[in-house]
Order: sequence, then C-alpha cells, then structure tokens
Amino acid sequence: ATARLAGIRLVYFRLFTAALLGAIYSVFYLYWDMTLFFSVPAKILFSGLILMVGLKPQTWTEFKKALVYFYVISFTVAGASIAVSFLMAAPGAGFKFSYLWLLAGALFALLIGIYGEKYLLRRIVPNLLKFGVELRFGDQSCKGQGFLDTGNGLRDPLTKRPVVVAEYEFLKPCLPQDFQRAFDNTSDENDILDYLSQSSWANRLRIIPFSSIGRKNGILVGIRADSILVNTGKKDVSHNNVVIGIYRDKLSQDGSYHLLIPSEIVN
Repeated sequence: ATARLAGIRLVYFRLFTAALLGAIYSVFYLYWDMTLFFSVPAKILFSGLILMVGLKPQTWTEFKKALVYFYVISFTVAGASIAVSFLMAAPGAGFKFSYLWLLAGALFALLIGIYGEKYLLRRIVPNLLKFGVELRFGDQSCKGQGFLDTGNGLRDPLTKRPVVVAEYEFLKPCLPQDFQRAFDNTSDENDILDYLSQSSWANRLRIIPFSSIGRKNGILVGIRADSILVNTGKKDVSHNNVVIGIYRDKLSQDGSYHLLIPSEIVN
C-alpha cells in the first residue's frame, strides 16, 4: 500500500526481505528485554531501514513521502483492528485476543493499496494543490483558483522569471477593450501580435516561447501583471511584475481552477 501511494515500483524480493526484518524485530520485542533497542527513536530508525530495504527510494523527498504514508497506513490499520475488536466483543466481556483483528487489519491495508491511490489522486491531492489567487493590473483585479503545477517550466525570456498560465476567459474582465478585440477577432498568433503591439497595453506585452508534444517552437502571448497574491492557507505570498501567459482553452474540465501556478511562485 505504501509503494502504491508513494508511486514507487515494487520489487517482491525486497518486500519479502523487509517483511522478514520486521518479523524478526517483532519477535525480539516480545522476548528480548532491551529497552533502548525498542525505544521510540529506535523504532523510527528501524522503520526507515525497512523502507530503504523494501522500497529503495531514489531521493530524499521520495523517502520522506514513503515514510509519511507508511505511518499513516500503519496507524489506520491498527485503528481498524481495534475497532473490529470492540465491535465483535460481547457486552461485559474482558480483553480477548482474536486473529480476526489481524485479518481485519490486513484486509484494510489491502483496500488502501487498491483504492487509496485513486482516492488520493482524485480527491485529496488536487484540493491540497489549489490556492486562491488574485492578479492586479492597475485598478483592476481578477480573483480565482490556481493549481500548483510543478511541471510548468515556462519562463519570461527577458527576466528569466517563471510564468503563470491563466485562462483567457478568466482574464478577460481585467483586459482593455482593444486587447479583448484582438483575441476575439482572430486566432492567428502573428495577427494577434500585430494587433496587441498597437494596443493600450503594448507595454505589458510579452512573448513566451514553448515546446510541447506535437508542437515545437510555439509561442504564448503573455502580459505583465502588476502583482500576484497567492493564499497558501498559512500565509499570503506576493510577487510584483509577474508575467501571465494567456491560454485560450480551459485548464480544468470541471472549472475548478483557472490558473497554473509554478512552484517558485508559491515558495
């Protein structure tokens, strides 16, 4: 389950070796009276060792992510086992061990491994990567939801700073009329550039080169915003003179966000 959620390729020989180490450690815990070896720091270190042997994370970030998933799943499975023990216990009955607890825990871990990845990627992760964003152009402002895009490598050729990508329909209320007419009346990039170079926002105009699958040496029309304010939940992050790439289509099929935010902007 940890490997699936962390996106690490599973090697069964490594998994078996890690399971064997965990089993040996558990047996020693029952029969070997050595407090230091089974202290909390020692258990955490041993957990890290099991992950290194079983999953072999390639980077420090991958290891930290796997360690977090490992403990979340462990505590969840332990909680499920305890819950089953209480549900199946007779009223007034004392504590009594049952292998059904272990079966319930194993079943719950299996369910996390099968369905947890889909739920995590579809429900939890997208919400964690969305931020409230405000763009300011003089007295005008556009507010909406931005999505953290770690794969956004677009940069302004002049300043070498990262570029935020925004939907045209989202930006439209903030754009002057002559700027809007250029976008609404033509779809040819060269014609748009001719119109925009003579618009009232010609001084804000930027040309951003990009390459993508099926399209090399493309260009994206951009404009310079006076400021961008990103609400990360913990604090507001502000940058001045950020270039906004204008995207004609929708960035999100369900309309849940309207901007792609580079990680450098948030950090």
